[in-house]
Amino acid sequence: MLSEPAACLTAVVAAVAQMRNIPLRSVSAMVEAGNDIQGVLGMDPDVRNGFDGVRVTFNVDADAPREQIEPLVAQSQTGSAGLEVMTNPTNVTVTVA
Repeated sequence: MLSEPAACLTAVVAAVAQMRNIPLRSVSAMVEAGNDIQGVLGMDPDVRNGFDGVRVTFNVDADAPREQIEPLVAQSQTGSAGLEVMTNPTNVTVTVA
């Protein structure tokens, strides 16, 4: 589940780097999230059944200083549909065929 937003963010980083003429050697994203199993299993109604937070850390190997990389990664957040779906309410319909 968490790989989709990370993949989308990484693709946008690469696209924005190309637009900004920043040569990339590699880009990788590490995603971390936490949740309480009591919420997942319904053991405690006061515990959220979901992640308590998601952290994405990028490792960007490029011919550019950090001062160019940080805005590049920041801009990827506004262009990522995967991140947008995670951070804004999205209607989901579940049915049985």
